Amino acid sequence: MKRCPEARAYPAGDLVPRSPWRRRQAGVTLVELLIAVALLGFILLGIAPLFIGSVKSNYSANEYTSIHNLGRDRLEQLMTLPFGDAQLAPGVHSVSDLPPTLPDPSTGIPPAPGPGAVPNPFELTYEVQQFAVADEAGVATGSPFLPTRVAAAGTRFHYKRIDVTVRTRAGNMLGIGNRVSRVSGIVSNPAPTQNLSVAPLPTPTP
Repeated sequence: MKRCPEARAYPAGDLVPRSPWRRRQAGVTLVELLIAVALLGFILLGIAPLFIGSVKSNYSANEYTSIHNLGRDRLEQLMTLPFGDAQLAPGVHSVSDLPPTLPDPSTGIPPAPGPGAVPNPFELTYEVQQFAVADEAGVATGSPFLPTRVAAAGTRFHYKRIDVTVRTRAGNMLGIGNRVSRVSGIVSNPAPTQNLSVAPLPTPTP
């Protein structure tokens, strides 16, 4: 009896015939891995600038909100003062109203400047100006009532304009540029014929 040509002898214990060709193992090759890493690097390089820009924009928006609130609070304080208060004297009030250091979180009180104190990154100044409005008889029909700034003493005027400015101090530690915010308000003169204008404060020397 002839043996079938397909029949082969296998070692004892082998339940599955061995393939004459070696099967390829599952997984990724080194070339595929390098390509994947390169693609990931390009994606990260594209996302990183967007992420950094988003962080800066959010920080800048939060900072502008803070300085705007500081200016608004100070403006409201000034507008509630009596019309003839010394703080509403016309001129530039260049001394910052903000403390030189930030408040201590545990006490809420700004400490004295020193090694352990955090310098305040902002400064607040304001300017008060006097304005007069033209009489109705002196304005042509259809023309606007343009206010005129009053700088001389002893002149009738109708209101004071307060411009509060908050900006970052020179040499601040924020590191992403200077921030400036200005808010304005007006205080009406209750008695224009009695409360005459005064000369503005001397302009401070830089």
